[in-house]
Amino acid sequence: MLKQLFVIAVLASLSNFAMAEKNNPFFVMDYGNNYYKGSFPRKGDWHGLYCNGLACEIRKAQVRISSSTAKDVLGENEPIDVLKIKDKPVALFHNMSFNLGMVTTWFNAEKRMDEYPHYLNLKNGSWEMPWGNTPLSISWEKLTQEYTEFHYFLSNGTKKQFLFRRDYEGHYGGSTTPFIHWVGDLDGDGKIDFLVSLPDDNCGYDERMYLSSLAKKDEFIHMAAQFSGGRAACGC
Repeated sequence: MLKQLFVIAVLASLSNFAMAEKNNPFFVMDYGNNYYKGSFPRKGDWHGLYCNGLACEIRKAQVRISSSTAKDVLGENEPIDVLKIKDKPVALFHNMSFNLGMVTTWFNAEKRMDEYPHYLNLKNGSWEMPWGNTPLSISWEKLTQEYTEFHYFLSNGTKKQFLFRRDYEGHYGGSTTPFIHWVGDLDGDGKIDFLVSLPDDNCGYDERMYLSSLAKKDEFIHMAAQFSGGRAACGC
């Protein structure tokens, strides 16, 4: 099991490093975790989404990336990336062309996920997002009769878009219900954009940004960036 986790984590680290080297759009929300060395781009400008309640703006972020180590489950030092950021942005963006300044914000999660009704609503089946010029709801449907996997969809009441699938529970029995951190209009088209993380109780992470301006035919929204992989110095 430890060997499998190590292999998965190394592959994730290499994947993240390749993404950074190619200068693809990149973002991160949970920047305090242990991430493998090479997970973050070293060059270029960073911007952050900074919020005070529902008053949110995109501005240049002061980010410093350094190398350090953390002990893994075998007691050995694992090379990691450390992000040091001034203030506490909701999210950090690299190589993304958002306009700087205030952005329309309809929802901003500032507490633990279990303190928010929208998380419990989605865990039970659906959550309505009655904002923008295209109000949407996000909901799940069970994929199998065994109730082991869910499909998540967006809908405007007449049509729906598939988003992703999730197991009924995590590897160790943890919740797999997605947590929506922020809903607003990042791209300025008056439609819903959102930032969401997909929990993983097996040393994994999956953070996604969905933008309406990138939607393709028959879509409401499209994934603009994803930061996923395995955490360094994690496991039991």
